[in-house]
Amino acid sequence: MAKILVLDDDQSNAEVIQLALEDQAFIVTSICHSDQLEKTITDFQPDLLVMDILLDKGDGRELCNIIKKNTGTGHIRILLITAMLESQALKVPSLADDIIFKPFDYKNLHQKVCRLIS
Repeated sequence: MAKILVLDDDQSNAEVIQLALEDQAFIVTSICHSDQLEKTITDFQPDLLVMDILLDKGDGRELCNIIKKNTGTGHIRILLITAMLESQALKVPSLADDIIFKPFDYKNLHQKVCRLIS
């Protein structure tokens, strides 16, 4: 069973995404503070990270690039989520495996997640 970590600084968003993914039988944990990311990755060892771009402390695209460039975490698939316009979101280069724009359909989220973890 795939393990998914959700990072969104809006707790209600994180919880809704977590519930939607758990409903699809994934093992999911969520956090709301970017400073918890490193420890949670170490402890939880996710297969996929679903991460918002606009975070409490930092930019999800930059955190994504740090994770992807690290030999210990570079294998983790990353799906960025954002309410930004596509042109804004793509201004900062990112090594993310995919991106989804808010508001999104949970069926689309599920399809992207399944593709990334297969």
